[in-house]
Amino acid sequence: MGTGVLWQGAQGTDVVPRAQEVVSRLKSMGKKVFLVTNNSTVTQDDCYRKCNTLGFSVERESIICAPFVLAQYLKEINFQKKVYVVGAAAIAQEMQDAGIRCIGIGPERIGGSIYAALAEGKLGLDPEVGAVAVGFDREFSYDKLVRAVTYLANPECLFLATNTDEKYIVTGTPLHLPAAGILVKAIEKASSRQAQVMGKPSPTILYMLQARYGVQPQKTLVIGDTLASDIMFGNECGMWSVLVLTGVASLQDARNLSLANDPLLQKQIPLFYLESVADILTLLDSAANNNVNEQH
Repeated sequence: MGTGVLWQGAQGTDVVPRAQEVVSRLKSMGKKVFLVTNNSTVTQDDCYRKCNTLGFSVERESIICAPFVLAQYLKEINFQKKVYVVGAAAIAQEMQDAGIRCIGIGPERIGGSIYAALAEGKLGLDPEVGAVAVGFDREFSYDKLVRAVTYLANPECLFLATNTDEKYIVTGTPLHLPAAGILVKAIEKASSRQAQVMGKPSPTILYMLQARYGVQPQKTLVIGDTLASDIMFGNECGMWSVLVLTGVASLQDARNLSLANDPLLQKQIPLFYLESVADILTLLDSAANNNVNEQH
């Protein structure tokens, strides 16, 4: 819930009409509202500041971003080694806040021949690394791929990913940007291993919400604009999935899935759809009026 649901645009600053009112209304009714994002380039604090700037009344703890989930997962399993990060500074910041040591942020160049560097012991491998974490990384290179795959040759080295979204479509623009999932796939293919995913549609986020806030899937709405992450997350985790048409996916996209014979694609079909998150206000008003009429 965020880009494509509450706000839009290349800068993510165009608030969907009445979106702030929706969040405030739900909270006034005693509902728990969480903003969950797969964006691996932002921290929980980044998202909190953005919400405040755009006029959304939310608590910091109600914002769940993929780097935060990854760091908290490592903290909860009492991970003591270092993490080699293929990703943005946000991942390192969340790990630092959780007391997890990490390396690898920023550009990395082995320099010269990789074979010579290996023979001379200059490959730069850290024996304390016990996990590789992958997110979106604009500094991704063959050198980083070599280090990540070499660490993962050790079967005891954890392999974690913030998310597997393969592209990011900036609504209202012609931009289709390769996303973290492309890098995850490259490392999976080269290492012959599969990453444990933290973000949607993985249930890891739900487990955190259940443990910390008592979230009950059967009483939870997942409102999103992407079929492969948001809607599949809701469906796979036993929640109620709602597609809004202010972001990436269209109603025709969802209808096309209903014609597919692929069970995986059919898991991406929403239970409901709304033109905009603002339509929730209309539904709430209608429900309130019906209750009044029944009492009379």
